[in-house]
Amino acid sequence: MKVIGIMRQVWVWRRLVLGLAARDFRARYAGSVFGAIWAILEPLVQFLLYLTVFSWFLGMRLEGKPGVASFALYLMSGLVPYLAFQESLLRAVNLAREQAQLVRHVNVPLEVLLAGSLTAIFARHTVTMVLVLAAAALGGTLAWPGVLWLLFGVVVLILAAFGLALALVPSGAFLPDLGQFLGTGLTVLFFMTPIVYSAAVLPKRLAPWMVGNPVADILKAFRAG
Repeated sequence: MKVIGIMRQVWVWRRLVLGLAARDFRARYAGSVFGAIWAILEPLVQFLLYLTVFSWFLGMRLEGKPGVASFALYLMSGLVPYLAFQESLLRAVNLAREQAQLVRHVNVPLEVLLAGSLTAIFARHTVTMVLVLAAAALGGTLAWPGVLWLLFGVVVLILAAFGLALALVPSGAFLPDLGQFLGTGLTVLFFMTPIVYSAAVLPKRLAPWMVGNPVADILKAFRAG
């Protein structure tokens, strides 16, 4: 019932949610030369860095798919959703302090503020994900069942990010160092999740970690196509 109540509240405040999302989006790139183009450039730079290190320097490839292009699509389809997940949690830590005026004077529920922030985050990363889908379609590796799995993965990722972020919002207001601890933990989780490498290359002793890593399961849906 609580989940339904939160969804209803977000729907009632939907105009404010969209307004906050638009404000966050504009504020992020305000004053920059390239503006909203950075929504594509930022993940693209990270992608090229990881592709250079893991594919070209270390020679990593997917099992049964020796080409660099296949590994590039695999990498990007895991990197984009993880970046959205990571940014959502890190944003939640500082949300209560940053939006204190709205909470006190307008009495806006924290769930609504969080929904606005996450809408902006996922909107930015959706642009990049659409480009990944276009590349997969041009390469002939995109199938409709894969698109359905992708949509399922998006829904699960948004719900997981929103639920975890909602739990972090009040904690971030009272624990000033939580952001630093969380950032470190998410960096560890990044390299413990098959994003820049295939799960097939992991030693068998690490298999239990893959079973207990929910982020790895979500990424499987993004890569099912």
